[in-house]
Amino acid sequence: MSGHRILLVEDDKEISGLIQLYLSSHGYEVQSARDGIEGLKQFEMTAPDLVMLDIGLPGMNGLEICENIRKVSNVPILFISCNTENEDIIHGLGLGADDYITKPFDPKVMVARVEANLRRAPIFHRVAVPARGDFRKLSFGGLEIDMSNYTVRLNGNPVSISTKEMQILLFLAQHPDRVFTAEDLYRHVWGAESYSDTRTVVVHISSLRKKIEANPSDPVFIQNIRGYGYKFNSQPNPGESL
Repeated sequence: MSGHRILLVEDDKEISGLIQLYLSSHGYEVQSARDGIEGLKQFEMTAPDLVMLDIGLPGMNGLEICENIRKVSNVPILFISCNTENEDIIHGLGLGADDYITKPFDPKVMVARVEANLRRAPIFHRVAVPARGDFRKLSFGGLEIDMSNYTVRLNGNPVSISTKEMQILLFLAQHPDRVFTAEDLYRHVWGAESYSDTRTVVVHISSLRKKIEANPSDPVFIQNIRGYGYKFNSQPNPGESL
């Protein structure tokens, strides 16, 4: 049995009941709230292992809750959204959410995504130590990744990135010049199959590029290989990253 505590913030009684039923049957302890303000209070009181947020909540919407949580915690956040809320999903992932499911959803897929996001151990459990060279830092042109404290600098300046962005960056940087599909990245970073929905990966990479690339539309570090996927460029032109 899991034993993990999940905070579910969902104002639809039927959907909330269905989610609680399936998660409870898999051994999760589910705390629920029906509006945003109550959800934030529950978060502060219960210290959950994962948060599931509906985007369109009364009082305080899911995006606002996500933003508030990210100021104090790296707990996995999973959005629950309608198919018509694509822009909100992109915004939410940019605020630091880890993943999302859309209504209507297959309960088995929902549980699988919860399990995948809970399996994401702290970053240092996800990455391998380089076999040679500096055990603490990876450097590519003006980009420096410090593995001892999980910080990133670009041309000497600190870059603030989310946990999931850091996991993607570390995975790619530790496998330079290898091409990975979006499905590959979801499987390696999230720890599960993507179920053919890879927008989560695409949005996180887009957000990451805005932070480490001088020109995100013409990236130097994380490059698109058309028709295949993404690769990390091990020999960027330093002049391009300035």
